[in-house]
Amino acid sequence: MRISLGQRLRQVASFVPMGARLADIGSDHGYLTAWLLQNGRIELAIAGELNREPAERARQTARAAAVAGQMQVREGAGLTVLQPGEVDTVVIAGLGGTTIIEILQSNPAVLASVQRLILQPNVGGAQVRHWLADHSWQIVDEALVAENDIIYEIIVAEPGQMLPLTPLQAEIGPVLLQKRPPYFAPRIRSAIAERQHVVSQLANSTSDAAAAKRQRLVQEIEDLEALLT
Repeated sequence: MRISLGQRLRQVASFVPMGARLADIGSDHGYLTAWLLQNGRIELAIAGELNREPAERARQTARAAAVAGQMQVREGAGLTVLQPGEVDTVVIAGLGGTTIIEILQSNPAVLASVQRLILQPNVGGAQVRHWLADHSWQIVDEALVAENDIIYEIIVAEPGQMLPLTPLQAEIGPVLLQKRPPYFAPRIRSAIAERQHVVSQLANSTSDAAAAKRQRLVQEIEDLEALLT
């Protein structure tokens, strides 16, 4: 069986270095690792799953794609399925930002031996970026990709120091702010709409905290709108 990827995972795959030793944590059927192996892009693949059922699905994918000899499927929490130095690239895609951070923190010895992180948070991208900046990871690339009318963001990080991020850089992405790739404008409009919704909810509140939050959001809306001009 030849594996095919949607736009989201194909964009994730594009950031995997040729010849990488890859771990895909929360692999969701193992499609990404199987595709990379079938196309000769990586040397080794480990698919990590927390529970038995998704792990079995990944094993079925490996057998159907005829890559079972190169693709190991392991059950366990986060990076605990790995040994230090075993892989050089880690993908965590399709999870929330809080969960991604929990995975990154699950095995410090393993994380210290990793050379590239490819992260695709469904929500909480700002949390992930702040965590990377605070833990000696430098964001080296980012991308936006649309699939099923949803715009996904992908963050690529490597070991290195990065200046503390401004709220706008954390929310939108420092590289995306520079590159302004396709789907940048819709992503900005979505961020504006989210803040406008909260501002409208705060309109009737008379507390000092609500007023301060509303003022902050109004300023953020202005900063975001400036990116569209």
